[in-house]
Amino acid sequence: MSNAPIAREAQRPAPSPYVVLFQLDATRLGGGVYAFTQSAYEATPLVYGGVTYTPIDIEAEGWEWSGTGVLPTPKLRISNVNRAFSALVGTYDDLLGAQITRIRTFRRFLDGEPDADPTAHFPLDVYRIERKAVLDKTHIEWELAAVIDQEGRPLPGRQVLQGACTATYRRWTGAGWDYSEATCPYAGNAAFDIHDQPTAAGSDVCSKFVTGCEARFGANSVLPTWAFPGVARVRTS
Repeated sequence: MSNAPIAREAQRPAPSPYVVLFQLDATRLGGGVYAFTQSAYEATPLVYGGVTYTPIDIEAEGWEWSGTGVLPTPKLRISNVNRAFSALVGTYDDLLGAQITRIRTFRRFLDGEPDADPTAHFPLDVYRIERKAVLDKTHIEWELAAVIDQEGRPLPGRQVLQGACTATYRRWTGAGWDYSEATCPYAGNAAFDIHDQPTAAGSDVCSKFVTGCEARFGANSVLPTWAFPGVARVRTS
């Protein structure tokens, strides 16, 4: 992801309104992905990267990083007035282990805006629900832990492959590209086939090689590949 659009917007004298979006991914528990934003700031749903974020009563705090090296442990409080989330809690074991992603961007980059850009956002905050702290008639409160702050979790957190990128590429729906599950930041209009040759949108697929990145971002650009092309250069014996 390039932060250039975000950096330019943040440095403007009067930047576009700041927007905070949340995704709760309970698929590993058998549930779905739930997208929402804070109703204190938004009265109508927001759409970003093809995903609709519904306003709900929510408070989130504790995301700030300190200089002590201790990872943040945010708290997330959601209104339980309509019992929607208490139903999820009862069905999916308090939602323990579900992933919470906080997405921060500016309104000008939302879908439908002239400068819409699903890759223009601050670095994602990715956490897992560690503990349900409160459940009553008014609200539910969870304590979160950073994904990398998991006991027994090995580092790096993904498989090290020299030549193959493991990022999830966008999907063509017939009417446009779906970025809801994409971790690859490419959002250009040009499409390429499995051999990195120009093609129609319906045949757009990434080869997963560095050449796929070069075709989309340019050979002289900083490539966002998830591969480790230099891994073979390091030997321990």
